[in-house]
Amino acid sequence: MQIRELDSTDAPTLSMILGDPVVMEFSSNGALTAADTLRFIERCRGSYKQHGHGQWALIEKQSGDLIGFCGLSHATVDAADVVEIAYRLARNQWGKGLASEAAGKVLDYGFSICNIESIVGIVSHRHRASIRVLEKVGFQWFYRTRYSGWDVRVYRLSKHDWEYR
Repeated sequence: MQIRELDSTDAPTLSMILGDPVVMEFSSNGALTAADTLRFIERCRGSYKQHGHGQWALIEKQSGDLIGFCGLSHATVDAADVVEIAYRLARNQWGKGLASEAAGKVLDYGFSICNIESIVGIVSHRHRASIRVLEKVGFQWFYRTRYSGWDVRVYRLSKHDWEYR
C-alpha cells in the first residue's frame, strides 16, 4: 500500500467510500455527501500545510486505486487539544490487515517526523474491528468519555512507548 496526500481528483472515489453508511457506521459525522467529501479533502490539504500531517490517501499498489484514508487530525476531547489517528477503508478492503499497516506507517511518521509526543485513537466501544487495529499497533486503553454525542473509548500511545515497543 502507498500513502500520499489527498487531492481534489480523489473526490469521486473517496465520496463513494465515505458515502457508504456501513463504512461510516461508527463515524460521528455519518455518511458523507460528495460536497462533504470535497470539504474533507480541503481540510486535509490545509492540515498538511499548517501541521505537516493530515488524513492521507491509501493507494493499492497493484491497481493504483484509492481504497481509503488514514492519518492524523487535531481534535478536542474533554476540553483537551489532541492529535488523533483516524482511518476508513472501502468495504472490499476490510479484513486484509491494511488498517493496521497504514496506522503503523502514520504513527511512525507522526512520532519520528512530526515529533508528536502523544496520539490518541477515539473509537466507539462497539467498534470491535477498530479497537483491534488500535491495540495491534500498540495503543493502550485510556478512558471512556462522550465525544460528538457518542460513548467512546479514548486510547493513547506516547512517542516513548512507540519507540520502545
